[in-house]
Amino acid sequence: MSAHHPPAAPSAQAAASAKTAWILAANKPIYPAYVWYFAGSGFWAASFTALSMPFYIGLALLLRSHPRVLRFGVPLLGICDTVLAVKLFGAASGAELFFFPCLMLATLAPEAGEAGKSRLLVAATFLLAMALHGRYGPPLHVWDAHALDLLREVNIFSVASLCAFLGWTFAERLRL
Repeated sequence: MSAHHPPAAPSAQAAASAKTAWILAANKPIYPAYVWYFAGSGFWAASFTALSMPFYIGLALLLRSHPRVLRFGVPLLGICDTVLAVKLFGAASGAELFFFPCLMLATLAPEAGEAGKSRLLVAATFLLAMALHGRYGPPLHVWDAHALDLLREVNIFSVASLCAFLGWTFAERLRL
């Protein structure tokens, strides 16, 4: 009979990835409301972005059992979220800017010894963003010019906030 060993504490990267997944999941029901509040329309279109909420929750719950799936799953789900948002709102909405936090996650979430996987995810994210740029077709929600300007402002602020959150949350990983 072997002695029971308690599970190892999650790595700083896994803990930060779980925290990120929880924050993103918590934001999903709020995002449609602030799109509507600031842009004046698009609540129903923005509601489709909430479809990823249970997947972020599922990833966060993998903290102890499958931390690698969590660490690589969060940026991959973020990429899917970004593609959906651009299709829903159009490139002029600034939704493509959400590829930047995905790139940050692709570099911050991997652990020592995973540089190759990190580079592969960074390259894939970049190539996908470039391949899709200008090829999404018309947005699923049509915005008037003023609402589109306001939505772009919301998205710029959201991307900046998310990038700041990631820098703050993953600082432990960088030993800052």
